[in-house]
Amino acid sequence: MNKQYINIAITGLSSNHSDELKTQLRNLIPQEYKINWSSAADPTIDCLFIHESFYETEGIQKIIRSRQFPWLKISKQTHNENRLHENTLSLPITHIESFSNWIIQHLLHPSFENQQILPIETQNKKTPYKLEYFSKMLDTERNSKLHLFDTLGTIAIIDIQKNIAWLNTEREQAFTDSGFDYDIASTSNFMKVSRKQPHILSDWLWQFFWDSSIFLKEIAPEDGHFKIHMWPKPASNVDRKTIFQLSSCFIQGGKVSKIATQLNLPIETVQRFIAANIATLNLSKIIFGINILTHQKSLKLQKKQD
Repeated sequence: MNKQYINIAITGLSSNHSDELKTQLRNLIPQEYKINWSSAADPTIDCLFIHESFYETEGIQKIIRSRQFPWLKISKQTHNENRLHENTLSLPITHIESFSNWIIQHLLHPSFENQQILPIETQNKKTPYKLEYFSKMLDTERNSKLHLFDTLGTIAIIDIQKNIAWLNTEREQAFTDSGFDYDIASTSNFMKVSRKQPHILSDWLWQFFWDSSIFLKEIAPEDGHFKIHMWPKPASNVDRKTIFQLSSCFIQGGKVSKIATQLNLPIETVQRFIAANIATLNLSKIIFGINILTHQKSLKLQKKQD
């Protein structure tokens, strides 16, 4: 590998196991290589680590078949005394040498025939995740229930009008990092979620997107003036103070870079906050004093009346 950075995707693991794997990778990969943590859907990834339960899913198989890069299944079961075996790495990692050798052979010094140059149009792929995408998803006039999913399968089924979400309780990853999409929920989709404990859609969805930090990078603006409509209600205590600080600023309207400086926060954190509110339609962009989202809704209502 000639470049001095490596794009690595970790998919399907809980945050604790993901952090454990990231720590080991950072320790084993020479420091001259910068590691970019990416998503499975990123066309530029150099390596993929996927929870073994999701390896057979259609989305993951499609990604593996369409591109050539090294990958490992991650297991929490004990296999061969936790040695790396048949493309499966067991956690916790106790035999560092075998994992280190795999990294050297497959990631740092791969054979020429295993390398692939992606077409320019793939590398420059534009994200579909614009404000219009989420406006259609969360249209309050929609009567049908929606199935939310990604490359790992079902995330939830949501009812926009009743503000309810039914979650896939068997899913370990409470966030998304690649291939997020939605469609009309089918009968078979309902079999994958639990209807015993419905969640408040607006609250759950905001927390879900906030936790999806890699996904939010696709929609986070570099800068700009924004105003949120309501204070988010984060379910988790993690980052709650930061979220409330940002909410108190953007409820009045503010500029991303200016708020970052004012609160002494990394601009990436402020961009992430704005992106989470874009994905939940809890925000308007302000240009020359015009509230863009409110203006668009007024035009839509006027057309209906005409």
